[in-house]
Amino acid sequence: MNLLLFEWKLFFRNKRLKQQFFLMLAIFVLFSFQFASLSLLQEYPLFVELYLIVMMSLFAQFAVYSFATNASFIEKQLTTPLSVFKILQTKYYFFCLLSLIPFVAFLSSLFWGTTHLFDLFSTFLFVIGFVLFGSFYCIQFSYKPFNTKATAFYNYQGVDKGNYLYPTLVLLFTIGIVILCYWLFNKTAALILKSVIGIVFIATHRIWLKFIAKKIEEKKYYRIERFRGK
Repeated sequence: MNLLLFEWKLFFRNKRLKQQFFLMLAIFVLFSFQFASLSLLQEYPLFVELYLIVMMSLFAQFAVYSFATNASFIEKQLTTPLSVFKILQTKYYFFCLLSLIPFVAFLSSLFWGTTHLFDLFSTFLFVIGFVLFGSFYCIQFSYKPFNTKATAFYNYQGVDKGNYLYPTLVLLFTIGIVILCYWLFNKTAALILKSVIGIVFIATHRIWLKFIAKKIEEKKYYRIERFRGK
């Protein structure tokens, strides 16, 4: 619990992350309400699914920054007796909680008939399972830190393949999976398959988090030196 509270403080007490979060939240709320009122979308279930998966994945993308937010903080994390796996596990739970925000926001679409509860629930499971797996997997390729005290606007610090390119590829791959599911199966089967994929990655999160933690530990001193050089 203490680690979870620490993650909350790290996220919301730092200028850059806080600005990015509230800017994304404002954009998200605007688009979610607009989406909810578009009853015309009922005729295009694939477009609805793609819209949901992209919008609900936005907060999961913050997980990529979880080992690049502060160089000195990362050095402390990687050199203390507390295991990297435990740190990653806490971060995973924290971003699962953050992912509840878009899920709750899109509940308004149920009253407009734009989508159904199973649509939202399957997407939520897919996001906290597969999408968060992809985001955390990208962490091991991130070697540029963010200055959390700097502003988020017109700030390109921390831009590298681990922080931006690979997460974008994960999102595109996610979209590809959804399209493939709808191409091969009908809507109900596609939603069930999405849910199953999500549940599998949720159920095995300790396994893949341990794998990622092992990869991070193998290069922890290289990461520290890279961070010190920035």
